[in-house]
Amino acid sequence: MTQTEPRRASEMPAERSDRTQLLDSFFAPRSLALVGASARPESVGHAVLSNLLGHGDPTAAFGGPIYPVNAAGGEILGLRAFRSLGEIGAPVDLMIVCIPAPAIPALIAEAGRCGVRAAIVISAGFAESGAAGIELQQAMMRAARAAGIRIIGPNCLGLIRPAIGLNASFAAATPAAGGIGLLSQSGALVSGIVSYAENEGFGLSAVVSLGDKADVDDSEMLRWLAADRATQAIALYVEAFSQPHAVFDAMAEVARCKPVVALKGGVSAAGARAASSHTGSIAGSQAAYTAAFAQAGVLQAQSIGDFMAWARALAAQPPAPGKRLAVLTNAGGPGVLCADEASRQGLELATLSPQTRAALDRVLPTVWSHGNPVDIIGDATPERYRDALRILRAAPEVDGIVVILTVQSMTDPLRSAQAIADACAACSDHEQLRRIPVVSSFLGQAGTTVASHLDRRGIPEFDTPERAVGAMAALMRRGEWLRSMPVMGSADAVDGSGVAAARAQLRAGGRPAAGGALDLAQARALLNAAGVRYNASAVAADADAAVACAERIGYPVALKIVSPEVLHKSDVGAVTLGVHDAVGVRQACAAMRARVLAEVPHATVRGYSVEEQVEGTELIVGVTRDPDFGPLLMVGIGGIFVEVYRDVAFRLIPLSRRDALDMIGEIRAQKLLDGARGRPRVDRERLADLLLRISDLVKDMPEIAELDINPLVATADKGLVAIDARVIVAPATGC
Repeated sequence: MTQTEPRRASEMPAERSDRTQLLDSFFAPRSLALVGASARPESVGHAVLSNLLGHGDPTAAFGGPIYPVNAAGGEILGLRAFRSLGEIGAPVDLMIVCIPAPAIPALIAEAGRCGVRAAIVISAGFAESGAAGIELQQAMMRAARAAGIRIIGPNCLGLIRPAIGLNASFAAATPAAGGIGLLSQSGALVSGIVSYAENEGFGLSAVVSLGDKADVDDSEMLRWLAADRATQAIALYVEAFSQPHAVFDAMAEVARCKPVVALKGGVSAAGARAASSHTGSIAGSQAAYTAAFAQAGVLQAQSIGDFMAWARALAAQPPAPGKRLAVLTNAGGPGVLCADEASRQGLELATLSPQTRAALDRVLPTVWSHGNPVDIIGDATPERYRDALRILRAAPEVDGIVVILTVQSMTDPLRSAQAIADACAACSDHEQLRRIPVVSSFLGQAGTTVASHLDRRGIPEFDTPERAVGAMAALMRRGEWLRSMPVMGSADAVDGSGVAAARAQLRAGGRPAAGGALDLAQARALLNAAGVRYNASAVAADADAAVACAERIGYPVALKIVSPEVLHKSDVGAVTLGVHDAVGVRQACAAMRARVLAEVPHATVRGYSVEEQVEGTELIVGVTRDPDFGPLLMVGIGGIFVEVYRDVAFRLIPLSRRDALDMIGEIRAQKLLDGARGRPRVDRERLADLLLRISDLVKDMPEIAELDINPLVATADKGLVAIDARVIVAPATGC
């Protein structure tokens, strides 16, 4: 039984398209040409050729014919240099290009005539350089499409396939072969990770720098790596997807059969767009990407360290069957640090059963910790590690193990590493034992033969206990996602007749002429069609009518100004709460009108909304539209401070019930949802139902640009009750 994640035929990606199959030429070429090969040691063309030749080591070189192409001819690094592709006179599967950008469209056309079907364009000077570069890139792609050539790049580091000695890049090193497929928009990041892999002793199955993505993009490369038997996990660095929906579909497909870890660059608040709704002002590009990763089953890291640690663990170890962690250590302090990090990561320390403790008693000194962390004392021998690890691997109450070793005078790190690897291998030979993951941290041994021994045996070793626990958390989250892969659908359907009536009203003139906010009555009617329940309310034209409404609804009431120019009512004094009698209603109406006209002189006051006052936990549900991914749904803690606390979560529309429950679970104030300090407990299933109905509503009405239900009050006896709503529609287009 292997240490890798199980694959089922039904989970494998669909058959690759002809265009995707053409990517095989990048990873398994029989021959290649380097156009722009150079004898100058400081040039990119020289660095790439040196990499292809294994830096002089024939055993590390590419095994097929290599044809350097340089207009001057001659000899470069011992190989004949051809003056043109046509002069080669032999088949070329892959072309690597390092010449100035203006000459490349003509080169691509020539390559097509010579039968080349794949090209890696390392050269810069295309779309990243401005209008002229964009035109040049378009010319290159016209030539490529006419010739049937696929292109990686331009403006990229290149590609590496370690297993066949193919280093078609100018990276400083060639990594060992391993199970991680690295896909990156940044060439510099690739170069750094390749050097890191060499120092840490772990391997990569493929390394691809996509550059400007003129042709081959993330979605195609993800699918190729998913079908690649050598790739066990995919690490994806991205700043922006050129085709977001296509990449989302690919991620969702690939994650069902192989783990994907993502690192997103460019996440600062500076990228957020201005918007008129709470939801729109909180959402930025990071919210959309985070939502896409979560829905697709992609694990999003926040640092390069976690990015590679998680990928290493996911490539080498199976997903965990649960969240119960055991820590095996020969030192108390690191064990405590593991326990602290486990708590931060939301993991549980496994409670050892009497049977497990009895089994450990038989192989450990009497002074062992008799609990978890399992401290086997500073003089722990390799045999003690081996025996304790076998027992913990067999314990049904343990879902994953972190092994810690600190080097003391009596410690034999290498023999201990061998014993740990042997124990895991022996366990994997017994089908009756559960397949649970094991990761390790040998403090002070990073980059040594001890650490590389563990990595070669499929047990990732990390420099700190916290990093090891973080990697285990990724394995546990992966297992949890696989056990609950999302299924689309909602519990209750949206009222189609209500939606149709709302759309008809908009067509008939109810929509603001230039786009904008619907009035409160329109917003309520529309959201009622999605099953959103409101507190009792009425709209009054003046103060006398407001008194009549309040007496019909029953005191206490809340009063609000009705005005299309006033979106955030509390900001301009357009809300009064806790009004208990007719005198209070008249006073509140006059005071609110005066405050609003002082703050917004051009406001049209159409009247007053008189509402039943409802108490409970205030939530917000909202929708905004991301320019790349489309509609985003938000849920979180609401009220007047929603933009201050920003305790919210996002998902792309449409979403599944699993997505809805997951985003509710991402709210940080879970204790508040559970009824802290006497507040009513939020029914998460009913809230998920509401989110799904809003998702369906927005699918049915694409004219909804932004939407806020804030506050949505979770009450003790009335369920979820909406108090205020804001719906912003796109400008009329005659639909």
